[in-house]
Amino acid sequence: MKVWRETEFTSHYYYDEGDGKIIGQVHKLGTQNIIYLAKVYDENIERTLGQYIDAVYAKNAVENFWLMVSSTLTHSK
Repeated sequence: MKVWRETEFTSHYYYDEGDGKIIGQVHKLGTQNIIYLAKVYDENIERTLGQYIDAVYAKNAVENFWLMVSSTLTHSK
């Protein structure tokens, strides 16, 4: 199961409860008060998803990224 954890300075981390690995992050962009940056971490590669007007939109972008990845993976039998 993947869940969010908020830390100080309005940083939010998206991680897998199974292994504790951080797979996404949302935080304020620099000194901006209303702009949030959404990132994902996939196989030790940091990818920026974009800049969002609110943390809710940025979190949705991270969650949607992982939903798309999980739905496009092929599973071997």
